[in-house]
Amino acid sequence: MDLTTRYMGLTLEHPVVPSASPLSKSIGSIRQLEDAGAAAITMYSLFEEQIDIEALSLHYFLERGTQSYAEALTYFPYQTDYNRGRTNTWT
Repeated sequence: MDLTTRYMGLTLEHPVVPSASPLSKSIGSIRQLEDAGAAAITMYSLFEEQIDIEALSLHYFLERGTQSYAEALTYFPYQTDYNRGRTNTWT
């Protein structure tokens, strides 16, 4: 049976392609997948580390200094003191 297929401009012997997984993180594991007959290997994104670093730095700068000033804790009134437009009809 001929399972030859074309995928993204590549001619593959068969359509079995391992996805990005812990097996595709090291060269040794990739060679084992190749020896096991994988037609191609899906690698992790080359920019995954950059995306993680940007997300962590954004979180750091958004949270930085929120507890460093006493007035930062009193920007909003306490929930019990906040007027929500209701009046107490029972008192």
